[in-house]
Amino acid sequence: MPRRVSIATLLTHTSRMDSKLRRFVVPLVALLLGYLAYLLITFAITVWRSPHSVTLLMGAVYDEGLVVDKNPVKAAAWYLRAAENGEPVAEYKTGLFTYYGRGVAVNHSKGLEWITRSAEHGNPDAQYFLGISNIAGQDQPRSFSQAAMWFQKAAEQGHARAQGDLARLYYRGDGVEASDQQAFAWASKGSAQGDAESLIQLATLYAQGRGAPVDLERSVKLLAQAAETGNAKAYEMMGLAMLSGNGTPKDVPAAVQWYTRAAEQGRADAQFILGYLYNKGDEIPADYPTANRWLLKAAAQGHAFATALLAVQMDTGRGFERNKLKACGLLRVALKRKLPRNEDDMRGQLEHEEKALSPSQLAEVAALENLYSTPEGLEQLLADITNVQ
Repeated sequence: MPRRVSIATLLTHTSRMDSKLRRFVVPLVALLLGYLAYLLITFAITVWRSPHSVTLLMGAVYDEGLVVDKNPVKAAAWYLRAAENGEPVAEYKTGLFTYYGRGVAVNHSKGLEWITRSAEHGNPDAQYFLGISNIAGQDQPRSFSQAAMWFQKAAEQGHARAQGDLARLYYRGDGVEASDQQAFAWASKGSAQGDAESLIQLATLYAQGRGAPVDLERSVKLLAQAAETGNAKAYEMMGLAMLSGNGTPKDVPAAVQWYTRAAEQGRADAQFILGYLYNKGDEIPADYPTANRWLLKAAAQGHAFATALLAVQMDTGRGFERNKLKACGLLRVALKRKLPRNEDDMRGQLEHEEKALSPSQLAEVAALENLYSTPEGLEQLLADITNVQ
């Protein structure tokens, strides 16, 4: 027979439970209130110390999701208010939001207008943006001299990426009079801030003895520093240093590792070099299927030499089932991509091979040429790769 529990016992038990619950909830509420107070005090101190207005900071709160959820519409509205009051950072942010359509409709010309206003008011990020825009030449006429002017303004304010890009302009003589000394000086400033492109440019100058005596070991150290930032170009250049043994002991397996890291990030030249090395089989074991996969990736990015080597692979049956017509189609595509050398020899070889083809076969070659002129068409060749060495 179940034991009866009196109402008094139940009330006593409930009271004890409420007491335990209060002992748990009250400290939790106090903790939450304390945390909220901390956030409010921190925000108040930030506002007090910040050179920016509360309006701009509210834009940043919604832009970056500080305390509240990210809301690009509200961020754009707050930034616009601050921009209309002439705050350079807000002008730049409003320009970016308008240019890329974040929280507002896309409007490139209006976005550039705001960014230009910010740059003219001295904002280095806006100045750098205009430098890049002038080089790209998409929304305004391409002008290296204008790019150099904006990079100069940003670089003088310590903008690391602007320093690196300005160094590159002086190195090439684009928009400014070529100067190894200026290139070296600006690349050194950007490198001191850890900018990867500046480090690569400075490494190039040391390797070529421009602006400073040749120092290959120093060059490789700078490249290694740039590679630590995850820069794909630095990976590729480290691969070249290891493969050639310039500035560091020759180490082909290490070179392959560096090239692979660069290739995986889409560097077409690194993809081609890997394809070449795996195909040649001198310093690493030959692996035609792997070679062809890397060559196809490079060819899909328009790499002429990779496309030409694919034609050879197809014609000789290295990692592909041998197919003369597909080889001719690939070689036609390679020749359209303007090979820097051996073009006359390859053109002569193509003409020789096609003389033996019938009209229907030539029509098929033309169709294959059109197909392989697109990345999607080249991708179809993945199915033709065999494991035959």
